[in-house]
Amino acid sequence: MEHYFAIHDTWFVGPRQVQKIVKRIANRAQISQDVTPHVLRHTFATLALQKNISLAAVQKILGHDRLTTTAIYLNLTDTHIVEEYEQKW
Repeated sequence: MEHYFAIHDTWFVGPRQVQKIVKRIANRAQISQDVTPHVLRHTFATLALQKNISLAAVQKILGHDRLTTTAIYLNLTDTHIVEEYEQKW
C-alpha cells in the first residue's frame, strides 16, 4: 500500500493525522478561517497557475488523470485577468 504522506518507507502519517497537524499550525498562526489539507492543495494549485506554471504541470503535481479536473483551479479574478492582459499587450 502506498501512503500519501510518508516520511520514509517505514513511517507514514495518515490522513487524519495530517488534518490535525494542519489545524494545529493554523491555530498557532491565528488563522480564523477553516484550514484543511484540501484548502492548502486548492491554494497551491490556484497560486501555481497564477504564477504561470502550466496547467499540464499542475495536473501532474496534483496527480489528476484529466486536465479538466485541474482546470477547476483556473478561477482567476478580474484583477488577474487585467494584469495578464496588460503584461501581454
